[in-house]
Amino acid sequence: MRNNPVKDDQSRFSGGVRHYHRAGAPMRPSWDEWVDGGGRKKIGTLRLLKILGIILALLALGGIIAGLFIELR
Repeated sequence: MRNNPVKDDQSRFSGGVRHYHRAGAPMRPSWDEWVDGGGRKKIGTLRLLKILGIILALLALGGIIAGLFIELR
């Protein structure tokens, strides 16, 4: 890579890593969180609704299969 010909420190990016390389990086835990273990993360409402929907769909499918099995026997 080429060096920037402008030597003015005010006009250049002075960090070691470009901003776009660390934009999506998660926040690092503090020392206390790392040693003691962080708190349990809460499950989001949308994720909980998806899980509940899948469970209900599986129960409904099981009920339909059981009903057909009993009826056709």
